[in-house]
Amino acid sequence: MIFFDIDGTLIDHLSASAAASLSFYDHFSGRIPFAREGFAEIWEAIVDKHFNRYCRAEISMWEQRRARMREVFGGERLSDAECDSRYSFYIREYESMTSAYDDAADCLRDLNGMPLGIISNGARDQQTGKLERAGLLQHFSVLVFSEDVAIGKPAALIFEEACRLAGENPSQCVHVGDDLTADIAGGLNAGLRVVWLDRMRKFTHVEAAARIEHLAELGSVLKPELAHVEKR
Repeated sequence: MIFFDIDGTLIDHLSASAAASLSFYDHFSGRIPFAREGFAEIWEAIVDKHFNRYCRAEISMWEQRRARMREVFGGERLSDAECDSRYSFYIREYESMTSAYDDAADCLRDLNGMPLGIISNGARDQQTGKLERAGLLQHFSVLVFSEDVAIGKPAALIFEEACRLAGENPSQCVHVGDDLTADIAGGLNAGLRVVWLDRMRKFTHVEAAARIEHLAELGSVLKPELAHVEKR
């Protein structure tokens, strides 16, 4: 089984998040205590800060969304309902802007015949929606999200649950992802083979991890798995 991460691997989260954050900023103009210039980076840092708390099972999915809103709006005292209302504007913008990377569809078609799965941090409905809108969802037979197991990558539990559902030992599974902590360290610690998709060209050396810059290169590092399928 070959598992894929979603954001940063198959779906261009950062571009959509940056564009949606500026739409959000303009919609709430005058109420956000940050300059518009550089706001996309500030927004992403706030998102990461609270989403990582959710992945560590410190707060719920909705609590991390509300924490984002309260930090973005600084001194405003926001009720849960107001946080949810403001978040809903952002997520509508974000979902309308998400799209697959150019190499994603071709990569998945080239892996036709291989069992494919998803291991992703986030809410199931939101994440499967991204894949469906991008025309990629039909490729995957096993999908596991942090929402399903109450903890996210890099915790071993989410990888182990995905392998269990696939009916495979972790040593027989591959995980492809872009995040060195969540995907690569997490996958290795759970006993999976990992492939680091280094789209940002950080060129960090990671022991026991194959490194690629584009999904078009994935087949070259999966030759044993692909050869096994061709022989069946």
